Amino acid sequence: MMEVIRDRELHEECGVFGIYGVPNAASLTYYGLHALQHRGQEGAGIVSVDESGTFRRIKGGGLVTEVFDEAKLATLKGSTAIGHVRYTTAGGGGMENVQPFLFRHNTGDFALAHNGNIVNSELLRRHLENKGSLFQSTSDSEILAHLIKKEHSSEHRIFAIIDALNMLEGGFAFLIMTENRLYACRDKYGLRPLSIGRLNDGWVVSSETCALDIVGAEFVRDVNPGEIVTLDRNGIRSRDYSMYKRNCMCAMEYIYFARPDSDIECCNVHAFRKESGRLL
Repeated sequence: MMEVIRDRELHEECGVFGIYGVPNAASLTYYGLHALQHRGQEGAGIVSVDESGTFRRIKGGGLVTEVFDEAKLATLKGSTAIGHVRYTTAGGGGMENVQPFLFRHNTGDFALAHNGNIVNSELLRRHLENKGSLFQSTSDSEILAHLIKKEHSSEHRIFAIIDALNMLEGGFAFLIMTENRLYACRDKYGLRPLSIGRLNDGWVVSSETCALDIVGAEFVRDVNPGEIVTLDRNGIRSRDYSMYKRNCMCAMEYIYFARPDSDIECCNVHAFRKESGRLL
């Protein structure tokens, strides 16, 4: 019984980072992940896509500095990339669960990185497996990719993403990277943080603003609860996928998960902790 209780700890602390339209995106993603290292030390990964639409991925167990070196980063060509630092969430550990996930499909390859927990994951997994899905991992994050491809026949990926997100329950921040676009998605409750920054002519998305600072990006705004932000050659576009929206940022982000120099929902984490102490 004590084993069960000990395992019911906080397992939602991962970090996601993405760059669109900036040369040497993978190298900048490395620095971004290094700034987010406190959100997960069990594994790290980066997926890049170049101008020809070729996806490349490197991932491994351990710290960012242990997984990557200059030679490996040099192989991740392209001006768009997403990265992930992992702390074991639903589904457990193992190399197959280290993100970002990369999916090959005849309608176009895509990569996915996720921070958070999908609470109806078992129900959705059973539903998808009964319809023929074969899962490569035990992570709840992979479910979104299967939903995007299986539950919608539209040629426009944004509608497939909207339908898929509306089937998920829980707190999450997703980055979805295609050949030409980067989608940033946040749960309808706003439980997990996700920020957007501007870097030269491109864009940066990060779990925390401290990673924007490290690559020299200027903070633009947070992704809103229930929102999908699309970043591509046309700039930035926004679409709400849910009409049920609440702003319920997880308090653990302020008091435990986030770095003191990050700003979450326009509130500095260190200042929040000082004020919490004063009130106590």
